[in-house]
Amino acid sequence: MRKRKNSGKKKIDIYQKSFSFTHRYNAEKFAIEKINSIKQSFALKINNRLILSAIIFSTLFIAITIKMIEINLFYVEKNRYFVSSIDEERRNILDRNNISLTANLQMSDVGIDPKKIYDREAFIKKVSSLYYDISANDLENRINSGKWFYLKRNISPNELQKVIDLGETGIEIRDIYKRKYLHKELFSHLIGKVDIDNDGISGMEKSFNRLLNNQNKNDVISSVDTRIQHIVRDEILDSMKLYKATGGSGLVMEVNTGEILSMVSLPDFDPNSKNFDENSAFNKNTLGVYEFGSVMKIFTTAIGIEENIFKPNTLYEIDDHIYVGKHKVHDVHRPCETKKCTVEEIFVHSSNVGTINMIRDIGPELQKNYLYDLGFFDQVIVNLPERAEPLIPDPWRMVNTESISYGYGLSISPLHLALATSTVLNGGYIIEPSLIKKDNQLFKNQIFSEQTSEIMRYLLNRVVDEGTAKDAFGKDSNKKYAGKYSDYKYLVGGKTGTARKINNKSYASEKMTTFISAFPINKPKYLVLISLDDPKGIVGEYDTPYNTWGYTDAGWNAARVSRQIIDRISPILDTKSKYLPSDNLLINTSLQ
Repeated sequence: MRKRKNSGKKKIDIYQKSFSFTHRYNAEKFAIEKINSIKQSFALKINNRLILSAIIFSTLFIAITIKMIEINLFYVEKNRYFVSSIDEERRNILDRNNISLTANLQMSDVGIDPKKIYDREAFIKKVSSLYYDISANDLENRINSGKWFYLKRNISPNELQKVIDLGETGIEIRDIYKRKYLHKELFSHLIGKVDIDNDGISGMEKSFNRLLNNQNKNDVISSVDTRIQHIVRDEILDSMKLYKATGGSGLVMEVNTGEILSMVSLPDFDPNSKNFDENSAFNKNTLGVYEFGSVMKIFTTAIGIEENIFKPNTLYEIDDHIYVGKHKVHDVHRPCETKKCTVEEIFVHSSNVGTINMIRDIGPELQKNYLYDLGFFDQVIVNLPERAEPLIPDPWRMVNTESISYGYGLSISPLHLALATSTVLNGGYIIEPSLIKKDNQLFKNQIFSEQTSEIMRYLLNRVVDEGTAKDAFGKDSNKKYAGKYSDYKYLVGGKTGTARKINNKSYASEKMTTFISAFPINKPKYLVLISLDDPKGIVGEYDTPYNTWGYTDAGWNAARVSRQIIDRISPILDTKSKYLPSDNLLINTSLQ
């Protein structure tokens, strides 16, 4: 059999073919997967870059936004002549009933940075035309110095808009708060004022400056009462017009805590104004020192009773006159009908001769020691920077002792007098004055007994009922001449004092009259002190309510003012001290 010749072609293996197809399929699949992987990697890179770009863009946007806000709202000039763009708001001062005495008005300061001015000539022309009180030459000189300076301070929003409308570079604006005093003159000597930088320069503004500038603290609640302050100032102003007095002062104080409810010194000033004279800024209550006349007899009498040297019924010889050194001293009228008068009569009718006899039994050492303990030798420690040193005699001789006993030779402030009298009335305890509201006071030192206080309260009430202040309080047949009010309603005790003023080292005809009082006198809570500077007498018809018959002593003016103040403030203070004119403050007969 013939064999077929081989053609040279390979025999196809179906299994081999299957392998080839499979291999090709796997290779294509791998290629596709690789391409997809590359695509995914590329997409991821693109996505990451987009995210990164978005982050960068967002960061830049936020940074720009913050910078724009900073520029527009919180611009801070780093120049050493310019401080922060916004001042902190100063804390306010309130009265004891949370009535605001101060406020803060948002204003603006305008400054100029010469380094930022683009066109100096145009700048000077615009700015000088806006402010006529700033000359072009002066403005040019200040700009040429190259230093930052204030153009205007404390300008209003309307004025600020005019500055903005100039559209000039180099102008910088600082938001500030200007202090406003809501009651104008009413509290001028108490609150004081601040300077242009809002720092206290007088009064409580200065005393509490750090506290008022502390943003972590609350407003300062003072002890003063706006209602009482209005009444006291109103009555003193009226009395100055009525008696043609050149000045006046008054205060109301709590005798147990030392809280000052009112303090008035006239003339006064508006702390919102830049223009006022030095006389108006002078606080008579703390900065003035005076000889107070017969009110000093309170302490002469209290010392003698405390030391058991005499009692209210002890008799003293009363002559027509007595010599203090080379000076002859008289009484205005006799304290009693006989030649011998009791201590009570001497005090109630304010006998100079009798008081000098009493102090001679007391002696200089006792007098000096008690007056020292009462604080008459030092400044009064009170929440005000305006305080004066008392004027005391040195050396302290017998002639000084005698003159001081009835009100001459020792000059103290009205606040000194108020505090010492409170000590006599409150059981003999030394108190510290306060312009901050407080609930009570810790008594540290007692220099008079409760028994002495009781006697003195009785004697002070007798002065009002039958003594030198009776014409003011109207308990006699002439009560209609007491002033504006018709009857005597409140249980009051007090002492008059009239002293001649010193002029060129000698005593002149001008007088200072004083009445210091307390109510309800059986259990004193409030003290009222009124002084008038050189009041004049009033002579009118018989039925004129203000007739003084030409007299200028304290019982005819200062006591009347006190009476009118007490009538008005007692209902507010709710003292519940009303009584009939026939009522008397009784004293334990064993104390006589």
